[in-house]
Amino acid sequence: MIEVDKLARVHKDAEIGENCVIGPFCTIGPNVRIGANSILRSHVVVGPHTIIGEDSDIFPFVTIGIQSQDQKYIPGTITYTEIGDRNVIREFVSIHSGTAEGSKTTVGNDCALLAQAHVAHNCTVGDHVIMSHAATVAGHAVLGNYANIGGLAAIHQFCHVGRASMVGGMSRVIQDVLPFTIAEGFPAKMRVINKVGMERAGYSSAHIAEVRKAFRILFMRQLRLEQAVKQVQEEFPGSINVKLMVEAIDQSQRGLARPEDETFELNVSD
Repeated sequence: MIEVDKLARVHKDAEIGENCVIGPFCTIGPNVRIGANSILRSHVVVGPHTIIGEDSDIFPFVTIGIQSQDQKYIPGTITYTEIGDRNVIREFVSIHSGTAEGSKTTVGNDCALLAQAHVAHNCTVGDHVIMSHAATVAGHAVLGNYANIGGLAAIHQFCHVGRASMVGGMSRVIQDVLPFTIAEGFPAKMRVINKVGMERAGYSSAHIAEVRKAFRILFMRQLRLEQAVKQVQEEFPGSINVKLMVEAIDQSQRGLARPEDETFELNVSD
């Protein structure tokens, strides 16, 4: 059974899944598909060409699939927004559609986007991502699976925040954050390995140990980055996790949020 409040407005071309609840003052645009068992509590606006997965809980005053704020957007362009399953999207979150024709913004599964968080046009947000209160991700940024973005943090456009990494609250991220690390500051710099985050994501003690050692080789031995990368590849030839770190370095467009000198002290006794 689908429950649509009499004060909601659902476009005739929208598809609403079984057991969905559409609360009062919600507005659902054309070519929208909402998966089964999802709840839109009230005052939720879903723009055209948007997919929302199953079992999602969307709180009041959320906007999803609204037109990009990018100044390059051309009125009439058709763009897309895709939201996965089992997401919790809290009050006043905004998730914008893509900018260029046919492009899209995506959010994966099992994410928690807390109040006033913002995901800009053409972003890719992975699975199990947490964005705390008022965290902001600019256009074309990528958040890896299990990334944790602290409250009031801001991610610059095109930046990559790696898998199982963490960005501290009120940080300004203007360069890439490698997988499995913690970055914080203004601008943000990588500090240590995200041990707690890795544990919560199911990584073993052995996996954490090898990532920690790789981090030290990359940044704590005063090696040129090319030399350090070569060394970690030689020491951990079969490590998938170290490979992810190396790939992130190789693919970086904005450069790395490299640790500062005082970061060495944080890692000596770790």
